[in-house]
Amino acid sequence: LAALAAFFPWELGSKADPFAPAPAGIKPEWYFLFMFEVLKIFPGHIVFIEGEVLAILMFGAIGAFWLLVPFLDRKASQERKSPIFTLIGIAGVIFIAVFTFIGFIH
Repeated sequence: LAALAAFFPWELGSKADPFAPAPAGIKPEWYFLFMFEVLKIFPGHIVFIEGEVLAILMFGAIGAFWLLVPFLDRKASQERKSPIFTLIGIAGVIFIAVFTFIGFIH
């Protein structure tokens, strides 16, 4: 079977062109729609950094902050509420929900 696969490989179709533009109307899955919409609204260049790179760095920084919240929230270990982290979390969920909805209707 390995020899057949080596000598007579099965073609999967035409090869993809990595430099071809994406088809019109293409959308990512629902869990990436908010990122897709944010990438669409960022300008081409911000100061000396490309807008897409800055948006991706922003998503990475937000993800790192989200991973560090248990270590940064000192009041949670004392069973007390911390309104600042609660507000940041609610604002993040609202941001994701709004941009996902915008991406869904466009």
